[in-house]
Amino acid sequence: MLQAAIKKMASNYITAEESAVTDFHMKVNRDNGELTILDDDDKTLARVHIKEWEDEHDDAAIEKELQSELTKMQQQGMFESLNIAKPYSFVLTDEDDQSIVDLLIIDDDTLILNADLLEGFDEEMNAFLKKLLEE
Repeated sequence: MLQAAIKKMASNYITAEESAVTDFHMKVNRDNGELTILDDDDKTLARVHIKEWEDEHDDAAIEKELQSELTKMQQQGMFESLNIAKPYSFVLTDEDDQSIVDLLIIDDDTLILNADLLEGFDEEMNAFLKKLLEE
């Protein structure tokens, strides 16, 4: 259901004319489990009810699930056909429309580092520096 809502939102941007959208705002109503995806002008692009999110107040769990799904869709090339000027991003917002976190930034030149990517980086860097200094 989550992927279907994101695809519905994206279908608005498969056009001949380039759009200047800079952010897609993803707002979760934690009481009823509803996800609403809005554009910069607060126009509702998609809405979906996610039963598992009813009464879910763990922002980290919702954030992780959204980020995981968006990343998977990006890796599958689902955002490549959108006619949107880059960079643009998917942002998790609270009920007061305040940004909580950038879930995904689509840009040819930007890479968002997350915890999974950085896992073990300290050890690798320390080993590299030790070897470099020994030479």
